[in-house]
Amino acid sequence: MLGLKRSALERGAEGEDAAARYLEQKGLKVVQRHYQTRWGEIDLVCRDRDTWVFVEVKTRTRTSAPSAAEALTPAKQKKIIGAALSYMKKHRLKDEAMRFDLVTLEGGFLEWFAGAFEASGPYTY
Repeated sequence: MLGLKRSALERGAEGEDAAARYLEQKGLKVVQRHYQTRWGEIDLVCRDRDTWVFVEVKTRTRTSAPSAAEALTPAKQKKIIGAALSYMKKHRLKDEAMRFDLVTLEGGFLEWFAGAFEASGPYTY
């Protein structure tokens, strides 16, 4: 059991490394990895010119149900939004633009969803 968990963690780290390299090739700057708060974790915090980009990375070794994209549930989105707002407040970035992206690595294919979801509702920071 421990071996399975360790390999899943390794796969996740490899996926995040691949996502970071890909996004940097596309012109984004990776500012921080694994930003953790009591609300949740952000895999990658990036800058895309004047926009702060909070990236969730989902890695699957093979195509399966649910897909990597489907694993980004509304509950997970809420945690990411809370963590992102915490980041923005901590770094005094209140008036700066932000975006939520998803990078999936599934069955050996990488796909980037810029603006995968939005923070809607009564979120404040």
